[in-house]
Order: sequence, then structure tokens, then C-alpha cells
Amino acid sequence: MLRKLLRFQFCSLQDQIRKQQNSYSNITDKIIQYVGRDLHKIPSHPLGIIKNRIETFFQNDAITEKQSKYPLKYKIIDNLSPIVSVKQNFDSLLVPPDHPSRKKSDTYYINENALLRCHTSAHQVELIENNIDAFVVIGDVYRRDEIDATHYPVFHQVEIVRIFQQDQFSSKYLQHQIQESMDDLKETLERLTKHLFGDVQMRWVETTFPFTNPSMELEIYFQDKWLEVLGCGVIHQDLMKNCQRLTEVGWAAGLGLERLALLLFQIPDIRLFWSQDPRFLEQFKAGQINKFQPFSKYPSCYKDVSFYVDHKTWEENDLHSIIRDIGGDLIEKVECVDTFYNKKKDLTSKCYRIHYRSLERTLQNEEIDVLQFKIRDQIKDILKLELR
Repeated sequence: MLRKLLRFQFCSLQDQIRKQQNSYSNITDKIIQYVGRDLHKIPSHPLGIIKNRIETFFQNDAITEKQSKYPLKYKIIDNLSPIVSVKQNFDSLLVPPDHPSRKKSDTYYINENALLRCHTSAHQVELIENNIDAFVVIGDVYRRDEIDATHYPVFHQVEIVRIFQQDQFSSKYLQHQIQESMDDLKETLERLTKHLFGDVQMRWVETTFPFTNPSMELEIYFQDKWLEVLGCGVIHQDLMKNCQRLTEVGWAAGLGLERLALLLFQIPDIRLFWSQDPRFLEQFKAGQINKFQPFSKYPSCYKDVSFYVDHKTWEENDLHSIIRDIGGDLIEKVECVDTFYNKKKDLTSKCYRIHYRSLERTLQNEEIDVLQFKIRDQIKDILKLELR
């Protein structure tokens, strides 16, 4: 049954997306080109180095003395297709129908029923249904998002799940079992964090996720500030019931490889992970974490664009998608620098500053102007907005 989940070669995946696309789709060719790149599978790439460290932990170090009474082997899975159904990505995980993450401004839809997964949690239910009680899923995920040094439309995520049998708990009461599961979660993830970052200060912060209850985030004190590194919690009992695991309790956690790699390698810009420049790639070796040495800092140039929006329907990610599709990795950052309400038009004026900077060369003002005019044209023609 699991064989149905295995991914095709990336060219086939890209073709599959194009064949399934209809007028509902909001996926452009630029996004499709990322599918199947699998940076996390390159052993000498920063993402591959972090992935392998996490795999090593869960294959060798994750069995505590408490768990050793019960044979445990985490299954490592990194070959599942990023093409999933709406049911897999949202419904099976108890995401409410009106949740913002379902909107086309946030998610890349192939058609009304299929999309590029927003998280590796999309495979959680199938794997639990297949009676896999301890697994780590690693893969590429896709989200329409803002443009800056830490956000990219494609990134890589790790999903960790551990399910316990009834005889592994010291109590038959559900609340006690939930607490024992949460204790195991914290112990395991704190040791994973030390495995990656060393002996850092940590703290747990309560939060809310649709598919876990209770839910927590783990923060570390790193480089003189508190940073969130992962989200987790005890798997919601309704989700376990949907998996036909009526009497079992377990925990799940999710973390981003890019977030960890940016911190551990001290890489200043998320775009660098996709660079083919040897000055970047040749700095890294499989199994080693070393500080990134900037090879150049080319000058930045910014251009402003202003237009009117209806604040009740405005989705900023639609703008970011157009800018990213036209400018690609030449866009360093996009920020809103001015907003005011025009009473006569009953519309809100927005001014966005687009920062252009190449990672590999100095940009010419003429080529930036070409991109800027294309962006303005699409704001007018695609978003149907009045330019100022």
C-alpha cells in the first residue's frame, strides 16, 4: 500500500502537475521547476548535512532507556510525492474549512482537489494507518509567502511521529497517557536539539495546532536571542480515531531544514540554498557544519510601486507571487513602506518597496527597470488594481 505513495522521478512529477492543472490552479512554471530538485538528498549541501544529522539521531540515539524495553526503530522516509490531495493536506489533519492556510493566497493548488503539500504532515494519517509507529518524513513543501531573507516558496520539512501501545504506559487513564507521551516528546526533542546545537538553553511555549492537543513550540537561546526551532504536540485523539487507532496515543513534531541550516551555518539569505555558484557549494562537505564565508556582497537597488486595494479582499501574497515569478532570485525583499485610506475612492493606497540584489553579480539599472515595468503591468492586468 505504501508503494502508492512513492514519488516519480522529478520530470514525471512536473509533467504530472501540468497534466492535472486546470483553470483553478495558481502554480506557475517557475514553481513547477523546483519540484524534484531534492536539495535535501545532496550529502554535501547544507540541507543534506542537517537532514543526515537528524536521521543519525533517530536511527541511533533516539531510543532512551525508558523506551529500550520496547524495540523501536524510526523509519526514515524521504521519497513521498509532494503532490497530495486536499484531504491529505487539510481534512485528514482536522484543519477547519475556513482556516486561512486553505486559501489560494497561501497554498499552491494544482486543481480543486490536488495541491503541492504545505507540510510533510500531509502523509501522517496514511503512515499511521499503515501501523508505522515511529517514523521521520523528510521532503520539499510549498507555500505562497512573503519575500525576505528567511522565506522562500519552496522549503524542506521534517515530520517526526511516535505512537505508543497501551502496554507501554504506566497508567490506563487517557490523561495520564497523554502526559507520559508529552514527557517523552520533550525528552526526545530536547536531546535532538542538543544533538544539533550543542548545550543550548531551551524553553517550551504553549501554542495551538489543529492536529495536536496539547501543542508546544520549542525555543532555544542562540546568538543572543530566543528563536523558535520546532512545533509539536500530542496527536489529537480525533485524528487517531480517524486512523482506526482508537486506544493509542502518540506525539508528532515538525521542523524546517532551512531554518536550522540558516542558524547553524550562519547563512544570511535563504536564496543561497538554491545557488549553483561553486563559491557557495564548495564551502560545504558531507557530515561537517562550518560557518559560511560570504564570497561577495553585490549592491542593492530598490524600486517602489504604489496602487489602490480594497482592504476587505486584499491578499498580499498575490503580489509577492507575481513579483517572485517575474524577478525570481533577483528579488531580495519586498516590504510595505506606506499605507493610507483614500476616503473619496473608499480604497486603501499601498506602496511596496522591491529590493533587487543578485547573489552572483552586479545588476544594471536597465535590466531592473525591465522587471519593474513587467511587475507594474501584471499588478494592473492580473490583479486588476489601479496604479498610482
